[in-house]
Amino acid sequence: MARFALLALLVFALGFVPGKGLAGEPFVPSWIKNDPAAKTVAMEIVSDWNQVERYRRDNIRTDIIDFNGYWGGNLTIMVPTGWTVKIDFINGSSSFRHSLMVTRVYAQSEMPVKLTPEDAIWEAFTNPPEGIKTNERRQLNFVAKQAGNYFLACARQTHLMDGHWIGFEIQNGIDRAVAIVHDDKFPLEQPPGRP
Repeated sequence: MARFALLALLVFALGFVPGKGLAGEPFVPSWIKNDPAAKTVAMEIVSDWNQVERYRRDNIRTDIIDFNGYWGGNLTIMVPTGWTVKIDFINGSSSFRHSLMVTRVYAQSEMPVKLTPEDAIWEAFTNPPEGIKTNERRQLNFVAKQAGNYFLACARQTHLMDGHWIGFEIQNGIDRAVAIVHDDKFPLEQPPGRP
């Protein structure tokens, strides 16, 4: 019983909450540009940003596709409620089409095989939803209308199920867009995400 009490005290003192993942400190990466006066954030998001580095490291994680080097929810972008979001989306893959869409949060067991325009929140998706070609660009502009948790996901067939998504949170009470890396979901042996 004394051991349990000591463990509980240690858990409380260190700030661990059961069921809650470890997250780094919020930061503004180089690819996010805030304009608080205009209540606007501009982002550059590249599919398969780390593809070359993964191959250089003996094909590490080549079966997973990413946004700016992040995948499967190991990064969350947080944006103030009511801000305009302008995303310059680039397909950096050497072999696959990719797209970008704002969706609701999906549990792994309920992820659809592919996403359709009807799955997009606020009609925020790049066209065509099945993906743009290698090195193509698309603009995605929308207003972060309602606080809550969402995904930024690739709509192409099986890509969402394969981990091609990151967290997207719209939050009241913050004064700029930031990102948070979830360290417990980002293996140390992997190439780092885009700074």
